[in-house]
Amino acid sequence: MIAIENIRHISLDVWMTLIRSNPAYKQLRAEGFRKYFRLSEHSPATVEAAIREVDVLVNNMNEVTGRNVHTFEIYLLCLHKLGRDVKGITAEQLTGCYATLEELWTQYPPVPLYNNLNTLFANIRATGRTISLLSNTGFIQGAALRSIMERFGWAQYFSFQLYSDETGHSKPAPQFFAQLLEKARYLHGAVLSPAQIWHLGDNPLADVEGASNAGMSASLTTFDKQPLDQLLQLAAFDHAK
Repeated sequence: MIAIENIRHISLDVWMTLIRSNPAYKQLRAEGFRKYFRLSEHSPATVEAAIREVDVLVNNMNEVTGRNVHTFEIYLLCLHKLGRDVKGITAEQLTGCYATLEELWTQYPPVPLYNNLNTLFANIRATGRTISLLSNTGFIQGAALRSIMERFGWAQYFSFQLYSDETGHSKPAPQFFAQLLEKARYLHGAVLSPAQIWHLGDNPLADVEGASNAGMSASLTTFDKQPLDQLLQLAAFDHAK
């Protein structure tokens, strides 16, 4: 049970906590990747399956090592799985592919999981609490996620946003949560204890275990069983000490 009256800062995961992928995007991403690297020998479904498998692998790698596998490395892993000799791939190609797929992502943006977050965030800030984001990244980098937070009108409520591709660390690495604590203390002073930070996310290992090991308060949130908007109601109306 979270002692909400003691919480001064709230940290949120992003994917499947605030947003989910646009249903149309992943298929279009696979088609775009296939076209960009001229993988016509593979069907779109084969490319999509390879991307999905590598995505899961990289998420697991990041959680095990606490480091961040870069987007371009993810592309190379996908190409290798599809039989392409990665020694023939240039940095310019990787950069171009990312630009192409990011533009596609902006055309088919992620979908908010809840429609009342602007009001909730505003109410939380009115209690004197601050809010931030702490997210692992993969195919989509932090800069693009920042832009989508602006697009949804959420960025104004966040004191800072931490993304693994920008910090070099992934949840549940203690270094990542240490950066969260450092930035939260900059807002509230050095007396802020880790337990006064409440981190919420959908991953039992990366979010709950990672935050708990850092001494922070933590909650698992899932859209169907423990919706974020219901959990945040407490912080929206109970003023911080």
